[in-house]
Amino acid sequence: MQFKQHKTLPALAALTALAALTAACGSQAEKAGPYDTVQAGVITAGTQSEQPPFAMADPSGHPTGFAVDLMNEAAQRLGVKVEYRTTNLQGILAGLSARRYDIGVAAVGATPERRRNVAFTTPFYWGSTAVVTHRNTPFAALADFDGQRIGVVAGAVQEKFVHDRMPKAKLVKFKDQTALIGQLVSGGVQGVVLGGADADQYVKRQPVRIAVRQDSTQGSAFPLRKDGDPKLIKDLDAQIDAMIDDGTYVKLYRKYFDDPVAAALLKERPRLTKQVTGTDLAPKP
Repeated sequence: MQFKQHKTLPALAALTALAALTAACGSQAEKAGPYDTVQAGVITAGTQSEQPPFAMADPSGHPTGFAVDLMNEAAQRLGVKVEYRTTNLQGILAGLSARRYDIGVAAVGATPERRRNVAFTTPFYWGSTAVVTHRNTPFAALADFDGQRIGVVAGAVQEKFVHDRMPKAKLVKFKDQTALIGQLVSGGVQGVVLGGADADQYVKRQPVRIAVRQDSTQGSAFPLRKDGDPKLIKDLDAQIDAMIDDGTYVKLYRKYFDDPVAAALLKERPRLTKQVTGTDLAPKP
């Protein structure tokens, strides 16, 4: 039996080829965004909801805080969209390594150990480390916590602080700051170690106080994928510097902090020196 050749087949083949070419061009157009990201044309950001004042959820559940505001302003200036996904510190770092996120938007200590697995912008904040205790306890020095249960967020730089500075304390790890503070208030731990700015926020809202405060050994920065687009890091740093030059950074800093800018941050972001010299934000002698 013979079959007659269908006259529409050549036309159909041509249409199919055209459709494939169009799809390919569309795909290339999507990939032709400003950066090589997990999602074409979008920066996927892992953030936190319980790290005041850097990254937290507002009453509507939307991300807010100093780090979030900085990122949103930088993204707007770069003309890119940011899509936030809420997790915890360990989730941010693991998500970057697993290529689920392009960036972590929170205050993440840029330690040498972390630099083995993720890239960092230049620090955008430099603070202190605080040992927080219940308002009714007598603790006033690191040695006072010998033998006591001291809580930290698992994987946070404060974990190393306890190992190095409070070796006789009993380290207890928690998944996030909400659990950490909850156990401190209820008496499950006798102290917790936090970044100084975080601690200041809890002192305002909970029956806790800062027993010891010491300078941090590293600044807070945005972590990014180790295999990510180096142009994104360069452009984010450039935009933060531009925000420093036009006063936007100082405006945001005053929104969230009362303390002067740390001298260590001025070494990392020297443009900031001009903005704070002669003001109440200048580092204390």
